[in-house]
Amino acid sequence: MRNLTPIGFLLLILFLSISSFAQSKITTLNTEEIGTLNVSYLKLQQESSNKTDYAVYIIYKNQNYIYKQESDTIRLNNMQQLNQLISDLKEGLFIIDDDTKGNSFTGHGYILEKNIGYTENKFLSFVNKEKGIKTTLNKYFVNQLIEWLTLVPFGKG
Repeated sequence: MRNLTPIGFLLLILFLSISSFAQSKITTLNTEEIGTLNVSYLKLQQESSNKTDYAVYIIYKNQNYIYKQESDTIRLNNMQQLNQLISDLKEGLFIIDDDTKGNSFTGHGYILEKNIGYTENKFLSFVNKEKGIKTTLNKYFVNQLIEWLTLVPFGKG
């Protein structure tokens, strides 16, 4: 009988959490594919509390391994985090052409670092915190990402 009480309590908590998740609604307001990134602007609405949140998701896949499909997501939940990423990307464009500078920027859920390839093209890389998943963007796609992020009407939609 003692073993049933904790299991029953656990099942009750599980039932309540599932029912609260069932009352939330996610709406995709804008989505785009920029290079190897999938970027989305989402509206997260909880019907039980009438609370509405907005978020920008940037999904990037690991390019180190061809056959191992790993991905990670950068979740930007407020305007401050969005502005920080835009600022880091703009600063990354300044250092990408300077061979003497080698900086990395750490933001909310990402590391952005300078990555020089074997060609004349220079890249910025998104790396997750564990440094296990990495994808690169050239200057063209970095500029496209900055433009898309700048046009996001955060908090509206």
